[in-house]
Amino acid sequence: MSAPRRSLAAALAVATGLALVAVTVDLFLGAARLAPRDVLAALVGGDVAPWVRDVVWLDRVPRVALGLAVGAALAVAGTLFQALVRNPLADPYVIGVGPGALLGAAGAGALGFSGRSVGGLSAAAVGAFAGAVLAAALVLGVAGRRGRDAGARLLLAGVAVGAFVTAVATWALYVENESWQDAVRWLLGSLAFADAPRIALAAVATGALTLLAWARARDLDALALGDEAARLCGVDTTRTVRGLAAAGCVLVAAAVAAAGLVGFVGLVVPHVARRLAGPRHRRLLPVAALLGGGLLVAADAIARSAKAEVPVGVVTALLGAPVFAVLVRRSARAGA
Repeated sequence: MSAPRRSLAAALAVATGLALVAVTVDLFLGAARLAPRDVLAALVGGDVAPWVRDVVWLDRVPRVALGLAVGAALAVAGTLFQALVRNPLADPYVIGVGPGALLGAAGAGALGFSGRSVGGLSAAAVGAFAGAVLAAALVLGVAGRRGRDAGARLLLAGVAVGAFVTAVATWALYVENESWQDAVRWLLGSLAFADAPRIALAAVATGALTLLAWARARDLDALALGDEAARLCGVDTTRTVRGLAAAGCVLVAAAVAAAGLVGFVGLVVPHVARRLAGPRHRRLLPVAALLGGGLLVAADAIARSAKAEVPVGVVTALLGAPVFAVLVRRSARAGA
């Protein structure tokens, strides 16, 4: 086995191990205090009380599944955007997808759709998904189809559209105060409402679009070197940036619709994954997906260990901000 393959195997083993630890902890923690042997028995179909089985299979297992899918989606999207705009500070919400989701969730309440559902998803979730997709489409339209520096134009368009959409969403919440609670829930992020439709949405989007990004790994490697280098490698930079940005936007839209705005996963995880797997995206993307899923599941375990459950987005910020600060500090020392 060649050295690169051993390196990839080691990185995948570490990322998988961390994810499995997070999953195990999350399955054993919760508001209901269950003995470990009862959790194990429920998982393998043993003889336990019906309510114990319900807690494990209707609450904890769905939360773990949703956390893995959403965390992977955000990590892969963050990896994509950092490569496309060539900015290590880029996160999944850099091009206005987050504000668009907030506007969609607020709009669903303002239009009187609270309490309704579409395909098993709440009106707020559907509104968040639609708002995120529309904001992304607007950003891609503003960025334009032609011209050089497609990544830079994408970043600038995202800043402009994000500011505009945030202002509209804030105004909607101000004039329609009945919808603010749903919108705030999307701002904070939560896995508490994990169910089959949300898990299916996040899992299908994550699986399909991660495979698409992985298939374009060589293009991502070329784009990371700059537009001129990418063109010399035969990459149509504008079309590639737009296509992969659209894939990243759908990943984020699905994650936001399923769990709300969960911060720092897509910002921090790609940096940690690069330290494990290196900069090549064929190795980086699967490692980032595993680490992202594990991080969000671990954050959910911490969120549920408190007396009153804390929004998972708050926990990821508390965990992610110090880690990111350490990474920035180490990068500064390395460049000194």
